[in-house]
Amino acid sequence: MNNYKDYIQLKDVLNFRHWRVMRQDRILEFIEEEREKFFKSLDCEPTRKNLLKLCPLVQGDAYVLGFLVSKAYSPEEIEEKKRYYLSLEPLPEANVPIGLWKYKVERTFRGASFNDYPDWHFCCLDTYRKLGRFYF
Repeated sequence: MNNYKDYIQLKDVLNFRHWRVMRQDRILEFIEEEREKFFKSLDCEPTRKNLLKLCPLVQGDAYVLGFLVSKAYSPEEIEEKKRYYLSLEPLPEANVPIGLWKYKVERTFRGASFNDYPDWHFCCLDTYRKLGRFYF
């Protein structure tokens, strides 16, 4: 694994909210450095299948850097997903009160970066529901 560009076609991530806080003259160079660092930290080929097996926090980095791309959801699909997550209850071993779970779901769907990579947010909600608030 010499160069990540040999393995994967990256998504343009400049419009993601995550990068808007940086100076424009430095942003492309910084993203390139972060991609190189992320690629070197992997112990597998950066295929979608392999990246989706990683923990949610590492997956988040993959989405922010453009290695993973979320499906495009319609507003109706987003609303359906929101209703689905609100209908769930956290698992007992997660030790998360129902009120906190509902707050977390509402806040996730209102989040500014939600539209950039919704699949990652769904993964985080699933993990939070199973493992609890001290996972992140």
